[in-house]
Amino acid sequence: MPDQIKLQQPVTDGSLRATNFFNGRLITGADLTREQNARREAVRRIGRATGNGVVEGLEVAKEPAAGDEPIVSVRAGTAVNRCGISLHLAQDASVNLLERFGATEQPSSIFGVCRAIQPGTYTAGFGFYLLVLSPSQTVEGSAPTSGLNNAFAACSTDVILETVQFRLLPADNFLKNGMPSDLDDKLLRNYVAYRCFGTADIVNFFADPLDFSLESYGLLDEMRGQQTLSDNDVPLAIVHWTSEGLEFVEMWAVRRRLTSRNDDADWTQLISDRRPSDIEAMMRQFADHLEAIRNAANDPSTVIADEHFRYLPPAGMLPLVTDGVLGRGFDAGNFFGANGSSNIISTDGDRLRVMLNQALDHEPCDLQSDEKIQLYHVRENLKAVQDGRNVQKVLAFARHSLPFFGVARFDEAKFNKDRFSAPI
Repeated sequence: MPDQIKLQQPVTDGSLRATNFFNGRLITGADLTREQNARREAVRRIGRATGNGVVEGLEVAKEPAAGDEPIVSVRAGTAVNRCGISLHLAQDASVNLLERFGATEQPSSIFGVCRAIQPGTYTAGFGFYLLVLSPSQTVEGSAPTSGLNNAFAACSTDVILETVQFRLLPADNFLKNGMPSDLDDKLLRNYVAYRCFGTADIVNFFADPLDFSLESYGLLDEMRGQQTLSDNDVPLAIVHWTSEGLEFVEMWAVRRRLTSRNDDADWTQLISDRRPSDIEAMMRQFADHLEAIRNAANDPSTVIADEHFRYLPPAGMLPLVTDGVLGRGFDAGNFFGANGSSNIISTDGDRLRVMLNQALDHEPCDLQSDEKIQLYHVRENLKAVQDGRNVQKVLAFARHSLPFFGVARFDEAKFNKDRFSAPI
């Protein structure tokens, strides 16, 4: 039995150790270093309490002028890693994924609180990679010294810079494990995204919720389990590099907002902050992927959802073909096909906000199932289109498990038009 602790007894293990300054004390470099370390650890504890993920910025995209070179642009921003360390990129950056600065990983004495970044020889080739932002350190200048006989000394560095670096981690072995051999190239991006979201693991959990743990699911947890991904790293994007260049940069599959950790290994994972964070990322991932499809398609109105998506988020928005509006749109009937509800119902803008927020507690739509997806027009948007304003018509959709958000229009009822809820 471990030693028992009495009430009101100070527990010193893991305590912050700050230097006690007083007049007459002889100050050494070790004293000031101890003070710096105490300050860093206090900030890390606040960071861990806040959660880990991206605070702002750090959006990743293919560099438009890169051609077939694997170059991405990353916007300035801030993130917090799982160790509680704040990572800040002060300026927009253009990152060449093929070239590496230095031959080996640079060790850091400042960021040693987490498991160290794994060293190794950098190799890059076609395939899937995870782009991460990691802490780093470097030095700058030389400080005036005394008692060193004017000779150079390693300790005479003027400033230690707490910096960041981009790293590229191989993800091929993880993503291709279990990938269907006949997977259509059009479905690849959606497959990668929902492999990262751990959708199949969640389905298994619901089948046996008392004897199946959600402590670890999805691509990132697998990579951490194999020590490919460190707690020092903040995932930014999955990149798919082929002989044609970067086929896609999938950001929201791995990028998360600040998310609180829950280390429980049982069904209480369902009430943690992680899954709503995942669902929010699904909605943003769908919006990005849909925009890429719209830009690439000659005629977006002919696009069929299940040719590009196995899964859709539990709720989302679809831009529709709109007469007189230059923005190209999709056709609801073609896009959803048999998966869509037979009637498109009207809802209000304020209900739309409620629907999207409630969707954070629901799982994605499986287009290979026979479950219907409820479709909605937004009243304010529809009226703006009917009034001739230059706006694009939109369609909201929601998984069958969400409540019905249709609105009866009693003041607009007409003899031959149904203003009540239609059957799904």
